[in-house]
Amino acid sequence: MSEIVPGTSGTAPLTSNLKMLRLLEEIAKTSAPFGVSEIARRVGGSRSMVHRQLVTLVAAGWLQTDSQGAYSLTFAPVRVAQAALRHASVDQRIAEELTRLASELGEGTSLGTLDGDSVTIVGRGLPPRNVHVSLEHGQRFGIAGSALGSVLASYLPDDDLDRLRRAKVELPTPAECAKVRGAGYAMLVDDEFDPIEIVAVPVGRTSGRVRFALSAHWPHGRTKPDHVISTLEAGARAIEDLTVQSAGILLT
Repeated sequence: MSEIVPGTSGTAPLTSNLKMLRLLEEIAKTSAPFGVSEIARRVGGSRSMVHRQLVTLVAAGWLQTDSQGAYSLTFAPVRVAQAALRHASVDQRIAEELTRLASELGEGTSLGTLDGDSVTIVGRGLPPRNVHVSLEHGQRFGIAGSALGSVLASYLPDDDLDRLRRAKVELPTPAECAKVRGAGYAMLVDDEFDPIEIVAVPVGRTSGRVRFALSAHWPHGRTKPDHVISTLEAGARAIEDLTVQSAGILLT
C-alpha cells in the first residue's frame, strides 16, 4: 500500500522519488567520493537500482564522477540549500550580519561560495555611507586572482582541486594556498583602476567543510587591515553559527 503523507490531502507520494531523495540524504552524510556498492549498502538498495539512480543524478548535474568512477556531489544542491535558507529566514539573518559588519567597518562586505569553476557572490553588506561597490549579488568570477577564490580554494579537498585542475580551471598555487591556511586569510590589492585593498577569511577552518568566504574591500590606505581581519573573523564565526543552524533545519 502507498504511504500517505500528512498535509497532502491524501495524495500518495511517488515512491521512486522518495527513494531518490533518501539516497541524496545518505549521500549528504558522506565526507568523500563514494562508489556504487558503498552507497547501495548504506541505503539498503540493490546495486543495479542505486547505480541507475546515481547515473540519473549525474545526468541532472547533481553528481559528478572522477577518473576512478567514484561519485561526489556538485554544487547544484547549494542552490536548493540557499532557497531553504530563504524559506527559513536564515539568509535574512546572514544578510543582517553582513550589513552589521559593513556598518562596523564602514566598508562593503561580501559572502562568496564556489559554484563549479567560479566564485559566486551570495550575500552583500553595505555601510550607511556611500562606498565603491565592485561586487554585486549573484556576480561570478574566476577563482584565481581573487581574495575570496584564494580562501575557498585553500580549503578544498585534494580530490576537488584535482578535478578543477583536470578541467583546466586556473587556481592559486599550492604555495599560495598554504600561505592562506597559515595566515587564516587572503589579502590583495586590486589596482586595475583606483587601488583597492581586499581581505577575505574562511567561514570555518576545516578543509573540505569551508563552503563560504567573507571579504571586505576599501580604498588603499583608508583602513587598517588588522582591524578588518579581526572584525571579519568575528563575523565569519557568527555566520558559521547561522549556517550550522540552517543545516539543522534542513535535517529535521
